[in-house]
Amino acid sequence: MADEGASPRELIVEACRRDQPHLIEQVLDDMEEQSNEQVAQFFNDVTDSMGNHALHICAQYGSYDTMDALFDIQFFECDPLTRLDKDTPLHVAVRFANEKDAELGEAMIKMMCEAGCDPRVRNQHGQKPVELVFNNNGIVKELQQAEYIMAEGMREDLEELDSDGGDASDSG
Repeated sequence: MADEGASPRELIVEACRRDQPHLIEQVLDDMEEQSNEQVAQFFNDVTDSMGNHALHICAQYGSYDTMDALFDIQFFECDPLTRLDKDTPLHVAVRFANEKDAELGEAMIKMMCEAGCDPRVRNQHGQKPVELVFNNNGIVKELQQAEYIMAEGMREDLEELDSDGGDASDSG
């Protein structure tokens, strides 16, 4: 695929499939006149022919660096749902870890949780990502910890303490 003839959507999908974050940067460079909201809306609307969003594609192919580049986009949606099973990118990353590369899958899941992906979201079959984990205690622990943090709102509390100059260790 020649880069000159590819549309921005095609470049993003290709970046996600082949872990080519420079293609994300190329698209962002061409959008420098647009607002952060417009840029995020464009990236949030990109899907492949199966209805998978950019993060789903990254998770499916193990594209760690491209996923990291996407998380740098302000207002980027962390929890889009697939058209077929209503899976979040975390569901897809757990399957990647189960079937292809446990270590890379766990690294992606950790980054996704730190970026704000919600491990509490259930897919069409009523399953949370942690319920799809097969024989990997590290991933289970990561997802359970992220779920706890989100449920308790600890992330926001810690950020408030840090910005106020408070002692984060006081939160428990």
